[in-house]
Amino acid sequence: MSYLDRVRRREGRLADVLYRSYKGIQHVNVPAIPGLYAILEQERLARRQVFGWVRRKFYDEPLFRRQCRTCGPGLCLYDGIPAVWGGLELYIGTGVVMHGTATLVGAKVYAHPRLVIGDHSHCGSVFSAVAGADIIIGSHVLIANRVSLMAYDSHPTDANARRAGEPAPAASSRPIAIGDNAWIGMGAIIMKGVTIGEDAIVAAGSVVIHDVAPGAIVGGNPARPIGRVPGAAADRCRPGG
Repeated sequence: MSYLDRVRRREGRLADVLYRSYKGIQHVNVPAIPGLYAILEQERLARRQVFGWVRRKFYDEPLFRRQCRTCGPGLCLYDGIPAVWGGLELYIGTGVVMHGTATLVGAKVYAHPRLVIGDHSHCGSVFSAVAGADIIIGSHVLIANRVSLMAYDSHPTDANARRAGEPAPAASSRPIAIGDNAWIGMGAIIMKGVTIGEDAIVAAGSVVIHDVAPGAIVGGNPARPIGRVPGAAADRCRPGG
């Protein structure tokens, strides 16, 4: 038995003193000297920003661009590189923002599953997209954190087939389309076969199983219309709009 073990067990007077002294030190706080720690705070912030920028521009973004079929200029990645699985074909527009916490999956029963993200769209943290048939995201689309696009079932409905590790049939997949300027709220789930119209808004936590009209606001599980976006494209096209 080492003496450190004896201290941990407080065996003996000296070991007990050392143990209590160690525990007491844990609660000692060094005073934050205003001038010194103001400088250290700014140094830490600058170091993190500079190192983060260098990593994004010289490591993360070039590696991610190599995984894309096409990728426009102005890509901005935060927090690392998105995970891409299943031979997914990525077509990324200009000025797209993504996070390294994203998971992008292509169904293996399709030869060329595609995910297309239009110009100046933003995909938030913990974004996931499972594509069999295509997933098409328009331009200037805002996708909040923890949003999932599920264009493929991933697993078959038959229990025996699942136990055997078989994938879902290709017929279980249908495309997802999100129109320009749409806004998908935090935690929303967009299911296969759904089209989200231009300018539409999907409220946080919604599960969308039906098409959303241009300019509509939907919410709930399943999502239902709850309002209209003022000045939406569909309204501007109406007579007298």
